[in-house]
Parts: sequence; structure tokens; C-alpha cells
Amino acid sequence: MSDNNISYGGQAVIGGVLIQSPKGWSLAVRNQKNEILNYFEERIPLIRRKGLWSLPLLRGIGALVDSLYVGYKGLSMSDSLYFEEEEEVSLLSNIFNYVLIVTVLSLLIIGPRLLIDLINTNQINKGIYEGVLRGLIVIIYIFLIGRTKDAQELFEYHGAEHMTIASYEDIHSLDMEDIKKYPKEHIRCGTAFIFLIVFVSLLTLPFIPTLNIVFTLITRILHIFVVAMISYEILKFNFKNSDSFFSKIFSTPGIWTQKITTKKPSEEQIIVARIAMANCVKNSENITTFDDILSTSKEVNNG
Repeated sequence: MSDNNISYGGQAVIGGVLIQSPKGWSLAVRNQKNEILNYFEERIPLIRRKGLWSLPLLRGIGALVDSLYVGYKGLSMSDSLYFEEEEEVSLLSNIFNYVLIVTVLSLLIIGPRLLIDLINTNQINKGIYEGVLRGLIVIIYIFLIGRTKDAQELFEYHGAEHMTIASYEDIHSLDMEDIKKYPKEHIRCGTAFIFLIVFVSLLTLPFIPTLNIVFTLITRILHIFVVAMISYEILKFNFKNSDSFFSKIFSTPGIWTQKITTKKPSEEQIIVARIAMANCVKNSENITTFDDILSTSKEVNNG
């Protein structure tokens, strides 16, 4: 951890890395001109604010909302910075895209249950089968998407993000040779969340009865929030007790999955990741230790 006890997280984005702290999030992207652009936005996560979102269980929903919001914004901005697109998308195009996304997500949410309902078995078995099927869909999707060229680069930046965070939190260093010593897998990676979702779903789905298509959609959407609430509390316990047997049970499958979702990064990709990290540390901890690293990039005020 850092001296100020700040925990950092992040994700790979298009052409770069996003690093997040309780004070905000930073972005570093290498564009098609081989320029590295950096950006920082102050933002206190919902779970760090006073109110309902900081309460046990409810903070799981807050964490899910935070992750989706920052992740979507970071991906959108990285796309603009990487391709240097300044042309605004039309309102009609935006509406079409959102409708398409909602339709696809709705099918993914209710599809597994509708398939399982074709099997003549009891309610408990249907719930278990649905949970297993959802887990298989996620794993197969990750495997197939990982075969594409774009995903390979994304997974390399994912590895660079993990290595950079690990180096800073362990020895407070962003030196290239120090970063290279750390593994591309990280115990706090969000892929562990995938297995928690499958596990919690297996425990809870058997209690949700078979309903018509509309109520199936509603109950599965509500179920996502229930799973997020429970899974977050398990993750929080794991992070505080990382050496416990219980924690190792849940973290090990996540490390295995990272063998697919992370790849060994190039030195150029690590350079981008450490700029994102340096920018987030500077703005989160008010230190100028890594200004020399930031000087190799160009700051942008907006996307």
C-alpha cells in the first residue's frame, strides 16, 4: 500500500491504462501518432461518500455503479484519444446504440433461464443449472474474445496495469526494472468477481421460481444487484484477510482466469501504464516524485 494507505485499482482501455483511487481516476493512452496522452478527473466513489452507499450490502451496488460509470467513461475517452475523433455522434445513433445494448443484455439475462426451463426437472436443479450455464457463457466469451488481435493488446495492457500497481503498492517504485519483476496477475483483479458471481448465483438462483418472460427479466435484473451486494462483502473480507484459507479459495480461480485475461506486456505498454499510475498518485497523494515520468506525456483537459 501507499504511505497514505490508498488502495489503487484499474483496467485496460483502448491503447492504454486507467488507474483509479478514492480521489479520482487517471488515463494514459498512446495514440496512433505514438504520443502518450494523460488525463485525470477528480471523483469520490459512491462507497466513499457519506450516506446509504457506504452501508454494508448497499455498498456492493455502489461499487457496481462506480465500476460501470468509470469504466464506460474511460473506454469512451480512450477511444477518442486513440483515434483522435472529435466529431460528435448524432442523437439518433446514440439512441440506436443504447437500444441495441439493452436488447442484447436482456437476452443474455433471460436467455439462460429460458433454455433451462426446457429441461423437465425441479426448481432447485434449474437454479443450479442456470448458474452453471451463466458461468460457462462468461468463460467461453472471455476465451473467444481473447483470440482476437484487439483483445490481445487489451490483455497486454491489463498485465501492465497489474504489474505497475503491484510495484508501487509494494515498494513505492515506478522504475521500469522494478515493475518488470512483478507478475501480470493481481489478487485484487476484477476477474475474481466473475467466480464470486457464479458462486453466489449457484446459492441464490435455486430460490427464484420459474415465471413468465417479463418477470424472469425483472427478477434476474434484481438478482444482479443481490449478487453484487453479497459478492462485494466477500471481496472486502478477502482483501482484508488475503492470507486466510477462505480468501485463497476464492482468489485462486481468479488468478487462473487471469492467465487468459492478461498477457505479458511490452516495455512500451508498461511505459503507458506507469504514466497512468504516476498521474493518479500525484493527484491522489499530492506528491511530485514521478513528475519526470509524467513529463514524457502530454496532459489533456478533456476527451
